[in-house]
Amino acid sequence: MANIAMVLKGDIRHDGRVRKEIATLVRAGHHLELVVSDFSKSGSGGEDLGVKIHYISMTLWSSPWRNFLEQLLFNRRAARLIKKLRPSHIHCHDLLALPAGVWAKRRIRARLVFDAHELIPEKSRGVKRTIWSHIEKTCVGNSDHIIMPERNRISYFKRKYPNIPEPLLLQNYPRKGEVPSERIDLFRSTYPIRKEQKIILYTGLIAPRRSVEELIEAMSICDERFVLVILGKAHKGYKEMLRVKVEKLGLSDRVFFHEAVPHTEILRYMASCDIGTAFYRNDNLNNYYCASNKLYEYIALDKAVLTNNYPGLQDAVGRFAQGLCLPEVTPKSLAEAYDRACDSHLVTPGARKFFWEDEQDILIGLYEDATLSESPVDSGVWREPGRSISSC
Repeated sequence: MANIAMVLKGDIRHDGRVRKEIATLVRAGHHLELVVSDFSKSGSGGEDLGVKIHYISMTLWSSPWRNFLEQLLFNRRAARLIKKLRPSHIHCHDLLALPAGVWAKRRIRARLVFDAHELIPEKSRGVKRTIWSHIEKTCVGNSDHIIMPERNRISYFKRKYPNIPEPLLLQNYPRKGEVPSERIDLFRSTYPIRKEQKIILYTGLIAPRRSVEELIEAMSICDERFVLVILGKAHKGYKEMLRVKVEKLGLSDRVFFHEAVPHTEILRYMASCDIGTAFYRNDNLNNYYCASNKLYEYIALDKAVLTNNYPGLQDAVGRFAQGLCLPEVTPKSLAEAYDRACDSHLVTPGARKFFWEDEQDILIGLYEDATLSESPVDSGVWREPGRSISSC
């Protein structure tokens, strides 16, 4: 069995994909220890996973450059921790943690798994994009295995780096055991929502450029059959601005704001809506080739889902015939979509769904194959011509 050091720069309490992977690998009999960032400096989070966790304290600065240096420091400290653990495999989640894996791999000859949830350079801009592009180009070829969550991302990444190992597709399906099998009505028990009204749900970060304002404005166009619940953590001051907007539009009895809930509870709240939403701005390839957890969760819950007409989203909605993909997200198009989402033929309850249990054998197989193979040799370490590994 493998001895895995997993590295995450993020909040393990809210990262559903990482939590699913950890649970799968531990159940398969592998030993796993997690190295994770800790902005709260509390040394807590993820205790329910049943693995040893090494927390690395981080500080969020107002200066982007100080935050970037903090990011590099996280990777250095993570690499030192990994060297002490001496794992057989280093599993890095996203480019934000990949330098740690590359630095540690050179010293302990472990196999390196790059789990690329996001296209980090593509979602960045300006100097930040240039720096992350350089880091990715320098580090990615050192990976022994690459995992990605969406087919179009894999095709794009292979064109970008034709000499990398063949990436494995591991899609963001929910765990079957976590999907409520019965209708739940958490929102009607909290807000004055009538039984005949349809609940539209937005979940996620409440911030500009996430179509929240369009969802609200659409409520002033559509009739009173619909109410909107906005659930999540808000950027400072933005939620208050939205509340003022709701009051000016006279929608205080039809638009409700709900505080963020733990990741372990989110599916119960999603099960309490009638129509789910999952919108992303087409301003970078990371969004255009998105592979939304929310989309698959709404589908598994037999909810009508409204989303964009991007390749991966169209593929998922078309495969299950359970939602609408909008070519543009405007108050008018959303109001029309709300009506169409009420069509009883749009959702087929009980239709074939896909769950994490259908995907996890891909991850298990990767580690079974890896433990049977020989240790990586120096010739497997790829360097950009003229540059050393330490440059990342």
